[in-house]
Amino acid sequence: MLNQIDVNVPENSRVIAERERLLRNPQGFEATALRSEPYVYYIINQLYKNNLPVELALIPLIESAYDPLATSPAQAAGLWQFVPVTAREYGLLHNSSFDARRDLIASTNSAISLLQNLNNRFNGDWLLTLAAYNAGEGRIRRAIEKNQAKGLPVNYWSLDLPTETMHYVPKILAIIDIVKNNKRYGIKLPDCNYENSLVRIDMSKNISLAKIANYTGISLNELTSYNAGYVKQTVSGPFHLLIPYAHAETLFKKLQAENLVANEITELLQDIPHGNMPFEFNSSDSIQYNRITNKDDRARNVRKIAYLVKAGDSLYSIAKNYRVKITDILEWNNLKNSRVQEGDVLTINLANANPI
Repeated sequence: MLNQIDVNVPENSRVIAERERLLRNPQGFEATALRSEPYVYYIINQLYKNNLPVELALIPLIESAYDPLATSPAQAAGLWQFVPVTAREYGLLHNSSFDARRDLIASTNSAISLLQNLNNRFNGDWLLTLAAYNAGEGRIRRAIEKNQAKGLPVNYWSLDLPTETMHYVPKILAIIDIVKNNKRYGIKLPDCNYENSLVRIDMSKNISLAKIANYTGISLNELTSYNAGYVKQTVSGPFHLLIPYAHAETLFKKLQAENLVANEITELLQDIPHGNMPFEFNSSDSIQYNRITNKDDRARNVRKIAYLVKAGDSLYSIAKNYRVKITDILEWNNLKNSRVQEGDVLTINLANANPI
């Protein structure tokens, strides 16, 4: 997860104090890391696409303990804890039926825009960027100007900042250190398992989250967390539903049978190599070949196969079975959309397969 570290974690007293405090409750740290799993895949995906340090995915761990339903006394809400004024500035809609601050996709995209803007304004200094994310750009500017007037250094460690911000950046650095060196500190992080990542299903009509929960066997509380942007339990279409990868295909077929879906399943991680994703990889069974390949092909370890589309197949199910990305299948076969039918023959490049 942290193979792109830009920030050296200093062994100063403030970072050490935060690390020691966090390590006094290892079970709490591990529980929060586990709670992050459905959301963190998409967040790291977007950070990677935007050339931002993946360590920024740890911000929601501090802000909300990775609870999209979290609300602060200052009315900050969601994983990224947007206050109302900043939410409006970054286009996060909030009305009687939808609060975009709690929506994984909308809030993450806005948080990335905010972090990019702050980092540009502070000339690429990530410690000042993180401080500004916590205290606001104006407060950090005033602290810098105060030090400049006194001829003092203007780096993060030298600034006179609110108590919360004095703890905030060292806490992030301490968490980076703990995650990077989790085995040294005796912290167990969840294994990387894409079955738990969220995918998007575009719904065309109204449906209750309780009905979705019943279809999938996911608890209503979990489903509500994945779709925390929706204020009401019955959601008016059209809207997007977020669901764990492992449940998506079964649910999609049920919804399709009832004419409730507008599009194919959208894999949110399709633009990033899976090997760059967080935590540790599970071993998996070897890839099962389609029936039109033969024993000689397998013996020669052929990297490309021809796949004969069967009844009931979708591009999503084929991509899932072979651990490849939907966008790659589209590219390999010069397809303009994800519709396939029985009898189609698709090229699958197994060199691109990602063990899960």
